[in-house]
Amino acid sequence: MSKFYLLAVLLIFSSFLQAEITNLGNKRELFVDTRMIEKINNAELKLHSPVEREIVFPLNQPHEGNCSCYFAIFKDGSKYRMYYNGGHFTQWDIIGTARKKHPEFTCLAESSDGIHWTRPVLNLVEFNGSKANNIIPVPPRWTHCFTPFKDSNPDCRPEERYKAVAFDHGTPGKLFGFVSPDGLHWKLISDKPIITGGSFDSQNLVFYDNERKLYVAYYRKSPKKIRGIATATSKDFINWTGGEMLSYDNGKDENFYTNAIIRYNRAPYLLGFPMLFRDGRLYPGNLGIGVGDGGFMSSRDGKNFHLFEEAFLRPGLNRERWFNRCNYASWGIIETPTGIPGGNKELSLYYSEGYFEGREVNIRRCTLRMDGFASIHANMKKGTVLTKPLTFSVTPKDQVKAPPKDPHLKPLTIDRGPSIRKITHFGNGVFRASKPTILEIPETRDLGKTVTFALQTDYLSRGGERRFFSSNDKQPGGWKACFHIYLAPHKNLYKYSLVRFAFTPFGKAEFGGEALEAEIAKQKNHHFAATIDHGKIKLYMNGKLVAENNIPRKDIALKSSLGNIRFANDYPPNGMVNSPFIGYADDILILKRAMSAEEIKKLAGEGAEKTLDLSKEKGVLYTMETEKAAPLIDRLAADGRQDAFFPSRIPWGQTMLLLNCSTSARGSIRVELQDAATGKAIPGYALADCDVIYDDSLDRAVSWKGRSDVSHLAGKPIRILYELQDADIFAYRFGQ
Repeated sequence: MSKFYLLAVLLIFSSFLQAEITNLGNKRELFVDTRMIEKINNAELKLHSPVEREIVFPLNQPHEGNCSCYFAIFKDGSKYRMYYNGGHFTQWDIIGTARKKHPEFTCLAESSDGIHWTRPVLNLVEFNGSKANNIIPVPPRWTHCFTPFKDSNPDCRPEERYKAVAFDHGTPGKLFGFVSPDGLHWKLISDKPIITGGSFDSQNLVFYDNERKLYVAYYRKSPKKIRGIATATSKDFINWTGGEMLSYDNGKDENFYTNAIIRYNRAPYLLGFPMLFRDGRLYPGNLGIGVGDGGFMSSRDGKNFHLFEEAFLRPGLNRERWFNRCNYASWGIIETPTGIPGGNKELSLYYSEGYFEGREVNIRRCTLRMDGFASIHANMKKGTVLTKPLTFSVTPKDQVKAPPKDPHLKPLTIDRGPSIRKITHFGNGVFRASKPTILEIPETRDLGKTVTFALQTDYLSRGGERRFFSSNDKQPGGWKACFHIYLAPHKNLYKYSLVRFAFTPFGKAEFGGEALEAEIAKQKNHHFAATIDHGKIKLYMNGKLVAENNIPRKDIALKSSLGNIRFANDYPPNGMVNSPFIGYADDILILKRAMSAEEIKKLAGEGAEKTLDLSKEKGVLYTMETEKAAPLIDRLAADGRQDAFFPSRIPWGQTMLLLNCSTSARGSIRVELQDAATGKAIPGYALADCDVIYDDSLDRAVSWKGRSDVSHLAGKPIRILYELQDADIFAYRFGQ
């Protein structure tokens, strides 16, 4: 090895070691920025747009109108509260001028689901001769951008549980604080402003950030004659740090009219939904100058933001969203039902339309999938994304749960005890399938050129094909392997009965007709076995050779691209409908060698535990003699434990890599876990080992040859390589 080559290797290795390692713990990582992306090839970071839904709240009451604005939404007990400014302007009551039709009010709306909103009758403020309205008693000097929040600080005093900030139009450059015990009756916390040095002539936000354990503020500041956003923090809501302007990784200055920055409760991010304002544009037919889009940005520290330059929400075909100063995002995100069976939820966001030039402002609900703000995306050409080094933690013990029941699967039963005759079965336990089920046997995709399949059966029902073992290669020119029995509806129809082992490259070995019926009539329980030895197929029943194939022309390994060997059912389109195993089974064996005739005779008479050295043989053996009922427990240990499992939609483990992802029906996702120091795939977690994902799921467990638990990798620096084809990954986390 040359010195230059060695030096290059050392430099590469050194770069891996020196890379910053991020500890994700069990927190969800969103693909809303590029911080955790090291390499991306033929893929992109893609911004998604919310789906427009119904108008949930028209501002059509006499004390509201076309200049109602600055909505703040948050959960309060069993209800959601929405605070807003009620205002209306009429343009032509006096020719050439505009004037207020009524004073601005601070108002309250409520909802139990985030979709249906009502105005509670508060009886607090008189308007047009009546107090039967939802107006809150806030003096007019504060109402224009009075924005409340519910304080989640555990040290907050009950009489100050609700807090708010407001800009006094009579004293520019000052922001004042308010407190309330009930969110209805407010008082100034001090006659002095809590924050100064800003413009404040917009919706200014303050809330308690549970992640940072601080009060944070985001407010209007315009140092360059551009509407910008500044931030400040406080430990007590009264004494604040000096305001700092936000920075953006694109380095550009934008006009932000509102910011709607909020702590996202599903991941450690601050998300912003600013109105991106373009002054100087007069949309055809408008009276006012200026149009705007709904924007999106994210931050991990609250100061430095990744801002997507394109629009998150365009005005679209809705004329009233092209009016001056529309598309304000309400402050607040609500989880609402999707209406799709299964109980999934989605995110609801709320945007204004019809501002100033309409009859009234309307609040329209828009929805996104959970975490669905942005994603890594690849088209059908396939793409890859490699993360930067990271570590993760095991799922906390108090959060570990038992696997959920999968409604798509039928249970299996292990029968035990004196009722199971030892003469009939090899021990005191036997597998019983009274309903169609499917079992998958890990590590059986590639069995090589020599293999043995065997099982003992009992109470096989007539009138259907009963599948023992199946495998299928769906690649072009691929093959199929199956081991099954068919018993005619009546023994007099003996010519239809058969037991067969077929491996399409080599043909089949088949035993049937009257000879099979005669063997079946001797006893209820039977032993079946089949061997492949470099293309030679031999079929055994009750320890005797009953059929074999012709001399094959090819020497092909039994290697499947579709999946592992299945027991008790076939791969689609055959399967649950017409070929399930119904009956009893014992000593289910797949051995990675071809047993001799003498061994199979002993296997049929005495069982696998007396025939094989369980510590040295490679393959799988399920004897049903262990205490654990299901899934089936492998007794062969030479090449590792290979416990059978249901091919469930819900791979399970105590700590798993979970993806919020979406693919097309023809798309796919595969995942590789790499050693962060070497960049090489961790054994067993390479792309080739990964079970292909084609799904749309909020928490899809990744599995490698059926195994999904990655607890043993916790704390070890790794990189994650994602391979996508016509797919999106929105977020990932390690947990259960």
